[in-house]
Amino acid sequence: MIKKLLYATLLFLNIIVINSQTISGKVINQNNSNSIEKAALLTDLKSGTTSDETGTYTLNLSNVKTLTVSCLGYQSKTITKNQLINNHYIINLLEDVNQLDEFQLNLTKVTLDSLLIKTATNMKENYLSSPVKQDVYAIENQNLDFKKLEFELNASSLLSRKKRKLAEKELMQFADNLQEKNPAFGTEFKATVLNKKFYSEERKKEVDSYKVEAIQGFKKLDIGNGVTLENITQRLQNIVLKQLNSKNTYKVKSGLFKLEDSLSMAETTRVADSIAKDNTFSDYNQSYPLRNLKYTSVFFNASSEKNFLDQKYYEHQLEENEILGTKKYYVVSFTPNKSKSKYSGKMYIDPTDFFIKKIKYTYADGKRGQHLNLKFLLGIKFSENEHNVTIFYEKDKDEKIYSSYIKESKTNYAYIDRPIKFIENADERNKVKFNIKVEINVKEDRETYVNNIRNFDSDSFKKKTKEEIKEAYKKRTLFMTSEAYDTSNWKDKTLIHQYLAQYN
Repeated sequence: MIKKLLYATLLFLNIIVINSQTISGKVINQNNSNSIEKAALLTDLKSGTTSDETGTYTLNLSNVKTLTVSCLGYQSKTITKNQLINNHYIINLLEDVNQLDEFQLNLTKVTLDSLLIKTATNMKENYLSSPVKQDVYAIENQNLDFKKLEFELNASSLLSRKKRKLAEKELMQFADNLQEKNPAFGTEFKATVLNKKFYSEERKKEVDSYKVEAIQGFKKLDIGNGVTLENITQRLQNIVLKQLNSKNTYKVKSGLFKLEDSLSMAETTRVADSIAKDNTFSDYNQSYPLRNLKYTSVFFNASSEKNFLDQKYYEHQLEENEILGTKKYYVVSFTPNKSKSKYSGKMYIDPTDFFIKKIKYTYADGKRGQHLNLKFLLGIKFSENEHNVTIFYEKDKDEKIYSSYIKESKTNYAYIDRPIKFIENADERNKVKFNIKVEINVKEDRETYVNNIRNFDSDSFKKKTKEEIKEAYKKRTLFMTSEAYDTSNWKDKTLIHQYLAQYN
């Protein structure tokens, strides 16, 4: 009886596992059983994931028949779902000892000047221009870290003592919640983007125009109840507005600056409700990650301190060669040579045809980005303190170079000590004023990955008029549901992990 019960229990558990939607397993080295990090797992349904630092992975096996596993330095492997289950979700990979290109093991010596000149020439001559069609994946995250958040509401004839206390209480709660939670939020997008150059009379040069197709977007839940850096002032205004006469309108000023001529609680509530219910995004705005990648990565075309190959603005040094993936590269470090130059970093240059494979840079010691200090004059201070960038380049089937990946991290500091004044639009012109004091660090992380470069019928891509651009901005798409996002093959940076795995 016990044996039958045990058998039934094991059979029941096995049925549960087989029919489970999501499983966890491990990728290990077949020779020594060591964990394998950043192995890419791709199903026949084009969904996938990557293993973490312990070799562990989580994967949805619903309707999956086969699974292909690959990792730099190991032989790729394709197994069936039943084989995976029978092996208790353990995947063994064999090392690929012949993966490193033999001709790359030793690099001939070159002079630094020659290397810089050849690299600059090659990048300018062979960088891929438009028209081109590409798939773009982009992710953006923002974290708000409030160091100080204080509000002071002055006495006014517009507010009774009771309403003033209610407003003060809500302002304090708002401040406490923000400082306690440190709001964080993010978005992910996957799209096909077309771009083509057109001559601009206004700018007197050719500029890229973009068209977004087949776009999907997912908005991650935030922990700040929708609070963003841009809407904090609006939310503060609403706290005060709802204690005022809802039938009246008010002019809003901040110090010397007028913010709004006719603001009412009724209109503010209508707009706020509309935004809260809106679960859509602008299609056209999602061409920005690609535009930013292209703009940032073509530094070699600049004739200024932004060109890291320019020996006028930067000092260069030939470092010890390094291996990326299966090839060895020349490594050139650079540091500022003039006060205008701000960055230090490294370039990894292919020795076979002198194209930049990778570049990474950050602010050099003692350098920073934009900054403004009007703390004592206008109560404003801003500083861009951190800026870290990593870019990878690839070649298409015609050996043209294109920007394939960028990771960009920024940390900005802001201090604001400003009065906000509500002036009633009436004969009495009554006023109410509250003071905001904010000290905050804002961290932004962006990653963009571009692949599947191909040509398209560029004759059908016509230059947009200003009216057509306005209409394009209006087109909106619903964010994906969590269920649809979980079945996508790009969720949680899967495509990026798979791409970078070949260079780690």
